[in-house]
Amino acid sequence: MDADFTVLQALVPDILKVFRQRYLVLEQISSSAPIGRRNVAQRLGLSERKVRTETEYLRELGLIEIKNFGMFLTEKGKKTLQDAAPLLDRLFNAGKTEVELAKKLGIERTIIVPGNGDLQDRVFEEMGEELSSALDLLLPLGHSIITILGGAALAKSAKYLSKSLGDNRQLEFIPGRGALGENVATQSNTIVQEMAARTAGKYKTLYLPERVSATAYRSLIRESSIADLLQDISQSDAVIHGIGLAQEMARRRGYDSIKLSELREKKAVTECFGCFFDDKGKIVDRITQVGLQFESLKKIPHIFAFACGARKAEAIKAYMPNAPHQTWLITDEGASEKILKEN
Repeated sequence: MDADFTVLQALVPDILKVFRQRYLVLEQISSSAPIGRRNVAQRLGLSERKVRTETEYLRELGLIEIKNFGMFLTEKGKKTLQDAAPLLDRLFNAGKTEVELAKKLGIERTIIVPGNGDLQDRVFEEMGEELSSALDLLLPLGHSIITILGGAALAKSAKYLSKSLGDNRQLEFIPGRGALGENVATQSNTIVQEMAARTAGKYKTLYLPERVSATAYRSLIRESSIADLLQDISQSDAVIHGIGLAQEMARRRGYDSIKLSELREKKAVTECFGCFFDDKGKIVDRITQVGLQFESLKKIPHIFAFACGARKAEAIKAYMPNAPHQTWLITDEGASEKILKEN
């Protein structure tokens, strides 16, 4: 970020958010003109009142025209939008290494914090702060549903969400899966409570075994409380998930020695959303789980993959061919450097 803009942000903390919001309003009007305020509000996740305020301001600046049939950009508005695009890139886009990593993994964005989470606990503090900043940038004001899947890294970072993330927002944190049956601290039920407490939000819990039989799954999803939670998950504004090592996650899920051996024979490297992937990104095993299903991810506006440490590099690479493009990876130098060094 430009040094002068950093000083300005210190004096006017919300300037980046306002700039991005007005840019997005202009962009929506440009791409869909003539368009009404309600449609702009729906597409950007803003209230109609907020869009009315912003568009009146943009009209006063001579950037848009507002007619009975809709809004459209003036010539001045078109030029301003064109000139603002490179500035937005400079302010919000990642650094050179982050751009390179995102391109290699085929996702929208990566955020890399200094250090190696395998060796330095401070990495989790910085990852938590970066997650908080990213959510603050991307989530609309008002009500948002954030689905959380458990994991050690996310559990360690959850307490570093900023209290200000909840300002003018009604955040609701919900678990994306049931309990694994051990280490309560790293389960999604515990993490949603921590995140809600940090941001003055609300939370729901899912106290069920994650791994169930197909018959039990069909029965459980008909229960009203489970059905309501699954409906919330389907309407999530954001999903935050870890990326697990295949053998570790299989043991946590109660796989016996025979099943563990089968996973090794299938060359399973990583696990996400109950799916085990090999080093080419192919699903080689899967469990029936209550909660967020892998196929539903593509419908979620914002996805954050959360994994760090050099030992997770192979797991990150193995999962990413399947990650929706809108995924943001929050990681550290330990993992990123190892990924980028490999062909």
